Amino acid sequence: MADTKTKGGTVAVAGIVHRYAGVLALNGVSLDVQPGTFTAVLGPNGAGKSTLAQILCGVLRPTQGSVTVDGVARTRRSRRAFVEDGVVLVPEGRRLFGQLTVRENLLLGAYGARCGTVEMHRRLAETLPLMPRAVQEGQERAAATLSGGEQQMLAVGRAIMAAPRTIVLDEPSLGLAPILIDKVYEVLGQLNASGVTVVVIEQIAAHAMRYAKSLTVLDRGSIVYSGSATDDAAEEALKVGYLGHAT
Repeated sequence: MADTKTKGGTVAVAGIVHRYAGVLALNGVSLDVQPGTFTAVLGPNGAGKSTLAQILCGVLRPTQGSVTVDGVARTRRSRRAFVEDGVVLVPEGRRLFGQLTVRENLLLGAYGARCGTVEMHRRLAETLPLMPRAVQEGQERAAATLSGGEQQMLAVGRAIMAAPRTIVLDEPSLGLAPILIDKVYEVLGQLNASGVTVVVIEQIAAHAMRYAKSLTVLDRGSIVYSGSATDDAAEEALKVGYLGHAT
């Protein structure tokens, strides 16, 4: 397992409002992700999940509200600064460099975290065993030639190469066969067991809820539930996560 610096890491957003050309995507969202937790953020299409994921990791700056990492304000910092703080995003759609090799895509994760050459290759040696055989044995293949599930695992591996303290994944199971979803979540479970904070943004709850201890449900840009994944209220909240429109 790649070194994760000081494990865990608190990421919090408070009073987040975000608009796209006047369209309200998030409305007064506050979320405190505690170190070492495994949190599922669920909600229907259009709930604001991807917007929240990008704000948590510094990809987007919110229209209003604050973002802190370990209690320090980070709202106006760049995405690279978040990576240096140990907060890393695996975006929806993977966003790999398809013409680059598997190995080059992995190394870019460490390069983005300003990792030295020796440390970069040490991380590579620890990350590769977590990957599917096609990734391990096909390091010189173009990333675009991998299957969708293999590409998703490569995107996770690239994030691991940055030695995250907190890893946020936007729709990691989207479009994958069940066996590959299981592999993705197996690796996320291992990361969490090693002390890494994991946040998964999903529309489908089934796999995430096998691992999550904390649950947040978004609907129409607002949080309608945030708490234990095993509370009685969580079951009712999950109906919103699937169907939308709390009453």
